This record gives sequence, C-alpha cells and structure tokens, in this order.
Amino acid sequence: MSLIPISAPAWLPATALPASPSVLASPGSLAAILSGPRTGIAFISKFQREDGKIPHEISQGANFVDWFKGYPYPYASADATPLYLIAMNDYVVQSGDVAFAKEKWDSLWKAYEFLRSTYDEHGFAQNFNVGHGWVEGGPLLPVKTELYQTGLGIEALRALANLAHLTGKEDASKELEETFQQQKPLMNETFWLADKKRFAFALDKSDHPVDEPSVLATVPMWFGLLDKPKADAMITQLADFDQQADWGMRIISDHSPKFSGGGYHFGSVWPLFTGWASVGEYRYHRALPAYENLRANALLAFDGSLGHVTEVLSGDFYQSLSTSSPHQIWSAAMVVSPMLRGLFGLQPDAAEGTLTFAPHVPADWTSFAIRNVPVGLAKLDLHYAKDLEGMTLEVFEGSSKTAARASNKLFINFQPAISLRAKVLSATLNGRPASFHVEANAADQHVVARIPVSAGTSTFHIRLKDDFGLTYESTLPRLGSTAGGLRILSETWSPSRDRLSLAVSGLSGRQYRLTVWNPTQIAAVSGAKLTKGPAGKADLLVEFPPNPADPIAQVAITIQFVK
Repeated sequence: MSLIPISAPAWLPATALPASPSVLASPGSLAAILSGPRTGIAFISKFQREDGKIPHEISQGANFVDWFKGYPYPYASADATPLYLIAMNDYVVQSGDVAFAKEKWDSLWKAYEFLRSTYDEHGFAQNFNVGHGWVEGGPLLPVKTELYQTGLGIEALRALANLAHLTGKEDASKELEETFQQQKPLMNETFWLADKKRFAFALDKSDHPVDEPSVLATVPMWFGLLDKPKADAMITQLADFDQQADWGMRIISDHSPKFSGGGYHFGSVWPLFTGWASVGEYRYHRALPAYENLRANALLAFDGSLGHVTEVLSGDFYQSLSTSSPHQIWSAAMVVSPMLRGLFGLQPDAAEGTLTFAPHVPADWTSFAIRNVPVGLAKLDLHYAKDLEGMTLEVFEGSSKTAARASNKLFINFQPAISLRAKVLSATLNGRPASFHVEANAADQHVVARIPVSAGTSTFHIRLKDDFGLTYESTLPRLGSTAGGLRILSETWSPSRDRLSLAVSGLSGRQYRLTVWNPTQIAAVSGAKLTKGPAGKADLLVEFPPNPADPIAQVAITIQFVK
C-alpha cells in the first residue's frame, strides 16, 4: 500500500509499509497487506508452550543455546498470549484466510485455556505469578493485574468469539461473546477512579486500584473497550504536559514520585506508547492530541538516520536513552498504524467485502490519495478532496476477477469526520442522489454512507455548509531540549453549536499558532487573537503571559460563531 500526498504535509511518507511488522508487540497493523503476518503467526505457534502459553521473545541465536529451558526470557510475559489471539483475528478478518484459523484452531483454543487459567476472582487475566505486561520491572511493580493486561484479555475474548464464528463453532462463539459482554463493563467499573476522573494503572495484590495515570490505558482504548465519557476524561489528562512530551508519551506522569526520565519502564517515552495513544485518541474522536502524537512519531523517522525510529527516549529531554535500539520495528509500526487505523480510519473486512474509511482529516488537508488498499483479493485506490462547499471521494477498483467482484459484493463504508457545526446538505454517487445519515458525538460528527464499488471509478460527493476546523502543527525540539509545544486538552461545544471552548496548555511567555479552516464562521474570539492572511487563510495566535513562578500555564479559548 502506498500513500500519495497531494496537498498533505511534507512529512507524510510516500510509502507507509513496514518491511516486517511485529505481529504480537504491535497489535492491530493492517495485516492483510502482507503475507508476513501469516508467516509470523505460524512461526510463533510452533513455540507455544505445552500449557498453551505463547512465547514473549525468541532469540535469533536460539538454536545455539538451550533458549527455552536455560533462560527465563522466552515465556516471561503474560501479554503475548492474548495478543496472539488478537493478532490472528486481525489477520483473518482483513485477509479472509479463514482456512488458516481452522488449521490453527487447536493452538488458539489452547492459548485461550492458558489465558483462562490466569483469571482472578473478577475474571481478569493476571500478571502476578504469570508474567509481566509491557512493564517488565521497576517501581510500578509488583501488581496483580494491569489495566493493559485486563484489556488485552477481554479483547482476546471478542477476537476468539469472532474466529469461532468464522470457523463454524457457533456454540463457542456465543459463550465467548457473552463472557466478553460481562467483562467489559466490569473492567470499566473496577479500574475507574471516579474522584480522579481517570483509570488506575493496575490492581495491587490486595485488589486495590493503583492510582498511577498511564498511557497504557490507551491500549484498551485502541480496541474501543473503555466507556466513552471515561475515556474522554482520561485522554484530557494524558494530553497535558506532565504526560505528553513534544516527542511522545511518557509511560507515567512526570509529577509522579515514581517517575524518572531515564527509567526504562517508569518515565521514558516509547514511540510504541505514542502510537497506542494516537490510535486510541482517534478512536474516541480526540483528533487534535491524536494528530500531535502521530506527528511526533512520524517526525522521529526524519530526525537522525532516515526512516529509523528509535526504541525509547528520555522523558525529560529530547534524546534517545543510551540503552535504546536505534531502529526498532514496533516504533516504526507506530508511524504506520496511527496513520492507517487512526487518521485514515481504514478497516478492511474480507469476509464482508467491505472497507471502512472513517478519516479524521486535519483541517488544513485539502486532498490526498491512498493506493492499493486491499479488501480480500480486491485492491482499491482512494482519492479524497475537500473545499468549503463539501468533500469528494473517488474510488477506483481495477480488478475484474476477484472473489469479491464475482459475488458482486464490495462496499466502502465512508464515514468522514466533520465539525459539529457543519450541516450536510446532500450526497450523490456518480451524480445521483445517495442515502446517508449523520452520527454525532461530543467532539465531532460523521457522515455515514455505504458506497457500492463497481469496476472503474465511483465518485461520492457530500455537500456541506458551515464546516469548521483547527489544526496545530507540532514540531520536535532541538536535540537535548525539554518539551515546549502546545497541548490541546479539551474541546467543548455549546448545545446550539454556536460556541467552541478549548482548554490549552503551554509554556509561560510563549506564543503558539493554530491554523483555522473556514474563518468566516468566526464572530469573536477570547483567549486568543484571530489573524487573517491572504486567500481566506487565518490563524489563532495563543499567547501565554510570562510567569517565572510557574513555567507551564493553561489558557481558555472561546470561539463564538456567526448566527
């Protein structure tokens, strides 16, 4: 798959495909675009332990030593087992390779039986006496179970339920789905700290919540497992200076007494975590902090050895840790996944013959193209363009002998995000009226249309009125510097959609610039200054007064719109 930027920012890569995506450590890559995931899953399954546990890591020199019995590392983690189930479902849904799921069913069920053997009294997958999650050591441990591990265990239930359905095992599918539906609300209740409006990092060995807000909460967000209002409140906290550096997400707040900027698992910035956060934030329609995190990872690929994304950086200063691998595949994957799954909202389903395309397009992007998007055996080219009067999606499908074409079953679920203020006037498919509906949430709304794809080019056009948007183009600081970019903490719309309030955080004495899409909609601004440029362009300038006593400040911006 290739991405062809037309008027998109220069940092967007012309190709966005990792040579060898990590199957287990980076859940949710667009698995169908490579044969690699099938090979990777098959390889991992060969080393599944007799009790069903999936290996954490396999050394390239494992054949030269007694790797699996002489060292503690192969099965050290608890998270590899649920990730194995999730990765298999991801691959099968996107590739349509149900035969592979049937071939590996005994291995999948064995992994589930091991996972189930680790459950605590809540039915949550445990870490204690089972294995670590992403945190392998340090002051955050020991705990009984992390929210991260619990979320993976619950998503594994949903994944296996779907695999059971696809392979004809309906009784198992029904039982697994029922368990998933029971466990999801229980997790949201057990880990939620109502007085702090955030999720606990973990449950300790006494079953008490560990109040340590962590970016690891964005992994269950990736899968849509957290209740929307709770996830929204958690994202607001994660978006502030103490959690988010200009170069990515710290694992915990730098206000925590357990924090150390050089702590491998208690303060550093991992591009992996940053990617998780971006996808999770996009899933919950928090596009502004999501875009900052995506840009942080993407820009890392240009800073240093081109295309190489480091493993881990300091949480205090913009520099890699001395222990960091200079080119880490899961870091590179976290440029790709936030772009494809997050910003573009791409989700193919080969069995259904559908491609969901639900983009949260940055306000100042007016066009882009995505080539060779696989949907089963078919491949689609997408071209998106917008102006003040609406947006257009052109879909080209050039194959004629695919299974999807033979059954006349190929659709795009087009679900672009627009402002809550925007009004949808009409939609057409190839010049003829087309059906659609609009789904709104607290942050934006999405036009939802199901577009049948025919051989050749299909054109879907949406007429809009009063659309509006803001974009912040974050940058990386100089090497060795501390963080100093703008943080957009929250967006709140009035019920009548005539007022937008933003809470932003920045350095005292600094000025920041937000790009405005459709500035003619603005009647007045407080907390920032509207500056107009040529060709109808405009910016919001946000100034933070100097304050030697507090280097970080918050500003409230209110935008009043025309009637």
